[in-house]
Amino acid sequence: MIPQDSQQFESFVPVYDTVPQKWEEAREFLVEHLKKISNAVNIREIGWLLDEELLSGKAFIPGVIAPGNTTPAQFRQVLRKTFVFGGIIVGNNPQAHGIVVDANFTLIQIYASGTNVGALTGDNIWDVGYDANNVIIRSTKVYTKAVLVIEYIQEL
Repeated sequence: MIPQDSQQFESFVPVYDTVPQKWEEAREFLVEHLKKISNAVNIREIGWLLDEELLSGKAFIPGVIAPGNTTPAQFRQVLRKTFVFGGIIVGNNPQAHGIVVDANFTLIQIYASGTNVGALTGDNIWDVGYDANNVIIRSTKVYTKAVLVIEYIQEL
């Protein structure tokens, strides 16, 4: 296994205030620290919540290495998709998701919130889920609009 340092899992960009004076030493120092900065910038949660499948910027536990495979296990990328519901009624509120849900699909996170613009109120909606074709909000209240976010991985 490749040794890990905590910087690899940090999302903060490190601060450096000294660089070696000799170019040979400074070059190696700069290359290594540019890698750390790139990793810190790239392994962050992306703030885009779009209605299409996109990378979330999160990396999930490395996958299982198949027998006979000498390639080290790789972190799996977490995908995110956002759904806007025009209105929520009491009961089931399905919406087609267009995601391939099969043996390679693993749910990481799903959450929703609803807004009632007439009453100027809103809540987290706790009863959410999915099936092979839809994301589903099961609600005990009426909302004028709601947003559901699902994060998942697809094994290759």
